[in-house]
Amino acid sequence: MEGLRFLLLEDSLLDAELIQATLTEGEVVCELVQVKTRMEFQTALEEIFFDIILADYSLPSFDGISALEIACNICPETPFIFVTATMGEEVAIETLKSGATDYILKQRLDRLVPSIKRAIREAEYLRACNQSEAELHRREQEFRALVENSPDIIARFDRDLRTIYVNPAIQWATGLKLENFIGKTAGELWFSQEISISWETKLRSCFAKGEKSVFEFNFPSPDGIRYYQAQIVPEFAIDNSVQSLLGIARDVTPYKQAEKTLRQQKEELEQANRIKDEFLAVLSHELRSPLNPILGWSKLLRSRKPDEATLKRALETIERNAKLQTQLIEDLLDVSRIIQGKLTLHPVATDLVKAIEAAIETVRLAASVKSIDLRFEILDFGLGKKGTQGQGEVQENFTSSLSSLTPQFQVTGDPNRLQQIVWNLLSNAIKFTPLGGRVEVILESLEEEGEHGENLSLSPLSLTYAQITVKDTGIGIKADFIPYVFESFRQADGSTTRKYGGLGLGLAIARQLVELHGGKIFAESLGSGQGATFTVRIPMLKDPELKVLSAESDFFQSELSSLRVLVVDDNPDSLELLVMVLESYGAITTAVDSVASALEILPSFKPDALVSDIGMPNEDGYTLIRKIRALPPEQGGKIPAIALTAYAAERDRNEAISAGFQKHISKPVNPEELAKAIAELLRS
Repeated sequence: MEGLRFLLLEDSLLDAELIQATLTEGEVVCELVQVKTRMEFQTALEEIFFDIILADYSLPSFDGISALEIACNICPETPFIFVTATMGEEVAIETLKSGATDYILKQRLDRLVPSIKRAIREAEYLRACNQSEAELHRREQEFRALVENSPDIIARFDRDLRTIYVNPAIQWATGLKLENFIGKTAGELWFSQEISISWETKLRSCFAKGEKSVFEFNFPSPDGIRYYQAQIVPEFAIDNSVQSLLGIARDVTPYKQAEKTLRQQKEELEQANRIKDEFLAVLSHELRSPLNPILGWSKLLRSRKPDEATLKRALETIERNAKLQTQLIEDLLDVSRIIQGKLTLHPVATDLVKAIEAAIETVRLAASVKSIDLRFEILDFGLGKKGTQGQGEVQENFTSSLSSLTPQFQVTGDPNRLQQIVWNLLSNAIKFTPLGGRVEVILESLEEEGEHGENLSLSPLSLTYAQITVKDTGIGIKADFIPYVFESFRQADGSTTRKYGGLGLGLAIARQLVELHGGKIFAESLGSGQGATFTVRIPMLKDPELKVLSAESDFFQSELSSLRVLVVDDNPDSLELLVMVLESYGAITTAVDSVASALEILPSFKPDALVSDIGMPNEDGYTLIRKIRALPPEQGGKIPAIALTAYAAERDRNEAISAGFQKHISKPVNPEELAKAIAELLRS
């Protein structure tokens, strides 16, 4: 034994030397520190670690029992051996009860070394046990903290299937306190019978087989149905029997929801691919079909000289199919313009009656061919007139007599696009109405609460809508297709065996045009074979509003008089319209179609204001305003600027302001709104 340190409480120098010699003889290599008084003894224990304490029982200043008490208080794990000349049996027993490890009589010092060695072994073992116990306690605390704070539900079940432990996660999952679960089976809790039977069946199976079980389950929680992935693990006794079961359940609701979302997205993508494939097949068919009669009659006319009747028939067929193909291409181009935000409207005060009559005139021949009774009725004044039954013809005096008597059916809009809306709805109705059916167009005014659309600036005085209703006695619309009826390229029947032609664009275009006019469009049908009803509502102008606009026009005329405005837009029609509007208010304009041209003319024209489009080829409006803002003030760097664009989202407005424009106005724009914006900009 080496490297040890012993504390010797002994007042006799001779006895201390005998003890040191005994230790040396017993090959115990140690540092022996001798103290004689109570103070020295206590100080040594407080300041130094000793492997063993050897103490005389009888001391001049204090006795061995007092020394033992001091040692037990300061270092209770250090072995304490009395080495004394005399000690009765009763005293020896008392010292052992008080905590002494052993006692050795000085007359029998041959027992000292074995006693020391045994004491040190026992101390080391006890110290190791204490360390193991402390480590076990520390790990137990760690695992308890993990279990108690785990989001997973962790529970233990006895052989009666009762819960003997469950962590707090069960409270988060169920809203119930822990004590509601302890000592109860699933059947005794609030779980449904289905869940209880399922759980208890799996617990019994695990007890019987002694094998881990993995499964999924769900149950209601305070925030709805939650989904869990669970496993039950057997815990074995010494005899290898299953003593208890450990259950762990993890909430996988977010993963289940993500899986559901992915499945839905996959189905939607597959549906989109099917729709795309169907559309491409339909597009190919619809574009090729008119070409066949056109090319066929063209070859016949070149190869032989037809009689007059045949020639007339051939030309009519060629013209009809050319117009059909032209309309298909126009629909595709309209959809493209809508998607790109480039569909331009030219809003003016428009008479809806005239627009409807023009649309009816366009489809009258198609209705006549199918002997469809085409009717137009205005409800507000009892002036409703109906077309002649069977021929789809509107009476010749209808247009003039109604238009002059219905001045309040005035809306702000593009006359051609408004006519297109009605034409699309009528074409759709006639296409799907059988021979001898009926198509009705009803025009009326409607008071409705709510705000106007964002695309056309209307006065808050205008709360009246013009309602156009197109009813037919056609094949109707299935209830499950109603939500998709206004989507581009969507048709109830997209197969190659379908009965009706077309690309499925007419209603989609109609909806976009209606919304661009600040209106709404609805579709209704009682189902297959029950016909369909399409309703359009467009905000109407009222007489007071027209007066307000007129007054504002006069005011802006004076504000914009002789004002120099630089207009930039790559669309020739838009450019021409803007110039005409601004010059009508007295402004002096210069119009250019590109950023390069604008920068070139800026120094010489020296405009008071800039109105620029955003989406232009090569360089856009953002580039233009950044280049202008980089110029010094005397070269136009501080010119007031308005972004006038079809990009109308909030992020587009923010981007325009960030780039350097002071105002952002979305197309189509009301002339008065543009004039007002320029006037306000110059005032500020």
